[in-house]
Amino acid sequence: MQETTKPEKIVDLSTDSLAPSPAPSQPSGPVEPYEAFLSRGRVYLPKAEKVMELRERAFGTLAGDRVTLNPYEAFYLTEKNKVRVRTEGTKKTLLLKDLVTRLSVGKPAIWIKYLVYRDLRDRGYLVREISGKGRFDFETFGKGATRRLVYIVYEGGETSLGELAKMSAKANGEGKDLVLAVIDRRTDIVYYTLNTMEDFKEQVERD
Repeated sequence: MQETTKPEKIVDLSTDSLAPSPAPSQPSGPVEPYEAFLSRGRVYLPKAEKVMELRERAFGTLAGDRVTLNPYEAFYLTEKNKVRVRTEGTKKTLLLKDLVTRLSVGKPAIWIKYLVYRDLRDRGYLVREISGKGRFDFETFGKGATRRLVYIVYEGGETSLGELAKMSAKANGEGKDLVLAVIDRRTDIVYYTLNTMEDFKEQVERD
């Protein structure tokens, strides 16, 4: 699995920039990770009342007395040693690579999408996966009033200007900005904030 590096240049037209934020201070001394379990292709944390710290940071979905993590949340919290994922049956501890292998079946782009998710989280944003809302991948919030819908564009992938215009109009209609996360073959990520197609063309021409 490839690792990503922070982009050297961020192009952004909004006042609430996607520029890097200082890393949050870490508590002194080791912190025991939360226990999580993998069952039927899903990762969950039992005893929801004991993981309120994660819920307050917009991780997971509450389902009864459990908190269910989507794959990106599970990868991120495992990589940051915030959770320890075990198989529900054998109680075997899964490393990040094992977890990715198990949760990426039928989802070839999951690791690339995770790199964008991780980068946004590391910048201090709260990030939610979007499903069933066009082709948007994530929604970011938590820094300023602006909310953004993120669409990932792969180098060499096909995305028409007409399609981007429709996505931008949809995002703006919800009072949100459209952000393109362009990731190249070296897994460097550059962000473009789109309010109009003219914005995008101007940013590309300046690169």
